Amino acid sequence: MDWLRICVVLAIAGAAVAAQDDEARESRRVVLTNGTVIESDAVVENDDTVEVDLGFEVLSVPRAEVARIEHVVASRLFHEQVGGEDRSLDDNIKAVGEAVVLVRTPVGLGSGFVIHPEGYLITNDHVIEGSTELTVVVYRQATDGLRKDEYKNIRIVATSALLDLALLKIEPDEPEEFVTVPLSNSNHLVQGEGVFAVGNPLGLERSLSEGIIALKSRLLSGQTYVQTTAALSPGNSGGPLFNMAGEVIGVNSLKAVAQGAEGLSFSIPVNRVKAFIDSQEAFAFDTLNANSGHRYYPPPKQGDALEKTP
Repeated sequence: MDWLRICVVLAIAGAAVAAQDDEARESRRVVLTNGTVIESDAVVENDDTVEVDLGFEVLSVPRAEVARIEHVVASRLFHEQVGGEDRSLDDNIKAVGEAVVLVRTPVGLGSGFVIHPEGYLITNDHVIEGSTELTVVVYRQATDGLRKDEYKNIRIVATSALLDLALLKIEPDEPEEFVTVPLSNSNHLVQGEGVFAVGNPLGLERSLSEGIIALKSRLLSGQTYVQTTAALSPGNSGGPLFNMAGEVIGVNSLKAVAQGAEGLSFSIPVNRVKAFIDSQEAFAFDTLNANSGHRYYPPPKQGDALEKTP
């Protein structure tokens, strides 16, 4: 076999392995009783210990110090869908309704949406800021009507005040599968295309608002947002902005509150959300960090006309 054919064979084999890795490569996340999280591709469970391969050495953890071990599919906490067929609002709500949740803290509430069947969900950082006592409400259609399932064991996986995003994990008492929604691509947005938002404005659960994309990319306070005419109110924050194919194109975050301002709502582009999820280790929530939970806010500015929709 000549060198050219060898290179071609190796390239094809490498591509096949890479594709298989993208689809099926799993790692294990070992969560200790003190809150420390260790992730590795090689974890061996014994009766008295859990052996974790760190690459440069093998860490032996006593079983009594391990709270749980989770399976994590690398870079697959979400699934993508772009260019789906447009549907009616009624059909869209039936498809995505169970994936849109209410996120409640002791001092307020917001919205969120499930991205992974094991219960991973996205919301705004400002919805949960300063609190680790969270409740997530999932709305499900049952034979006797709507059922509201409350989950109080919620883990904060990652959070970023700068990006205003948070990744949460529902920890149910028994394993169960959650309905999810697909994430689209912000680069494919078209000015004037129809969009809709689902959330809990002012605590009015499962509310729908409709609009269009007013501008694909609006620069505000150093970050870009999708500007939309869909009505947002406090309680919508963290909820999804959908295109008419039921694909998430943004996370609802801001609205204009200046006198005379109408139909000026802003959502975090979904591409920024996907980058946040893929880089979750950089934003990992650490309960042992002395700075966790401490926020240093800038002083108020006169005439500030933008407001987050908690």
